[in-house]
Formats: sequence, structure tokens, C-alpha cells
Amino acid sequence: MNMLQEKNSHYLGIQKSFEKALHTYDDEAIIQLQISKFLIDYFAHLKPSPKKVLDLGCGTGLVTDHLCKTLSISSLHLNDFAQGSLTKACHRLKEVQPEGMFFNFDEEWLCRGLYDLIFSNMALQWSLDLPVVLKKCHSHLKQNAILAFSLPITGSFFELSPHQIIPFHTFDRICQILSNIGFYILKSDQILLNQEFRTHLHALKSIKRCGASYVHQNCKLKMIERTKLFLPSMLTYKIGIFIVIKSSKDESFYNRN
Repeated sequence: MNMLQEKNSHYLGIQKSFEKALHTYDDEAIIQLQISKFLIDYFAHLKPSPKKVLDLGCGTGLVTDHLCKTLSISSLHLNDFAQGSLTKACHRLKEVQPEGMFFNFDEEWLCRGLYDLIFSNMALQWSLDLPVVLKKCHSHLKQNAILAFSLPITGSFFELSPHQIIPFHTFDRICQILSNIGFYILKSDQILLNQEFRTHLHALKSIKRCGASYVHQNCKLKMIERTKLFLPSMLTYKIGIFIVIKSSKDESFYNRN
């Protein structure tokens, strides 16, 4: 399998995992909602409120709904590359008349114009080239606009074997990437959350039901297929929280909250 075929296999595997979890994700996304609160709370008193917003990797729109209740959004663009999830998100948020954008954020973006805020909760870890995705975010933001995202970082799921998880970036590495691109870091933090399960089987099923069962390794096996391997009844999430601004010479923009 050549490099292009391997990349396509990776993306197809993620798509299939999330499409299978379409009807179970909302009930299982407990940790995802908890994490999103760390991002969304930042915007509660932000003036002015971002008007044009892109949610990158929006999933079913469960978190986006909470974001919309916090911000006064006039133009909302939703992105995902699992079509079922994107359709569900657009339906959930139909009152704000969002525009759905079906594309893979590792590849060509189908966005028009620049944004006041690009938001992404627990999605960018699926990228095969995070620095490139963050550069694209930078180029699609207005001057003094904000990028806010969360993702698992090194130390997540330490209970599992290395071949059972995707490779994560370190917190320091992500900070360095953001600085190199030209972002000014308004807020960055590391959050540790534990999710307990009644049995190992419940933990395994939960991973599958929230769409995160795809593992990009040479063997291309899924967690759910590794039924004979040890899986603990508790999973640890180590999450990086990043709120950054597209650099401006006006230092007053760095103290907007």
C-alpha cells in the first residue's frame, strides 16, 4: 500500500467509525461535553461576540448547540467529513440556518470568506498533519480573530497499549506549532478527566458508540476487534485546551476577556 492509499484508508476508517456511531454518539459524549465547557465558558463575557463562526469537525452538533446558546452568531458554518453527522448537526441547529460544509480538514477547505472564530472540540487529533491544519485555520481567520480548540494530548488513555490508540502530540509541541504559525496564545491548559465503566466490556462499547474506535496503525485494526486484549474499566483523558488569536500589532486585542 502506497502513502496515498494509506492516507485514504485512514480517512475512510474514521468516516466509517463515526457513521456507525451516528445514533449513539449523543448519549455517549459525556467527556466531550465536559471538555467543551472549558472552551465555551471563555466566550460567555467576550466582547464583541464573534459573529461569523466555523465549527471544524462539528460531529452531530451537540456541542455546537451549546456554543450557539453562548454566542450571538449571525453566520454559522458547520464542517464534518462524516456526512450523516453533518446532516444531523444541520438539522439540530436549523433555527440558526447553518451552512453545512462536507470536507476533510486535512485536504482542501470549501470555506468562503474569513471567520471571527474557528472552533473545534475533540476533532483535530484525527488529522495526519496538525501543523498544516492549524496553518489553514490561521489563513481563514480575520485579523484579531480567535481559534479555540481542544484535543487529547500525550498521556491520554495510558491504560491502553500503544497499538490501541492513535499517536497524540505533546502539549508543548502544540504550543510551539501555534507560536511558529503566528498565533498569540490567550489561554492554554491541560485538563485531566477520568471516565469509569462498570466493566471492561462497557468501556470497549463506549469507545465504539462515540465513534472513536478507529486506530491508525500499520495493522489497521480497530479497538473493538481487539476483544482478547486487556481493556481497563477506567479511561484517562489528558486534554489540551487552546484559545489563540491571529496576531495583531495592537496589544489591546490580547486582553479582550
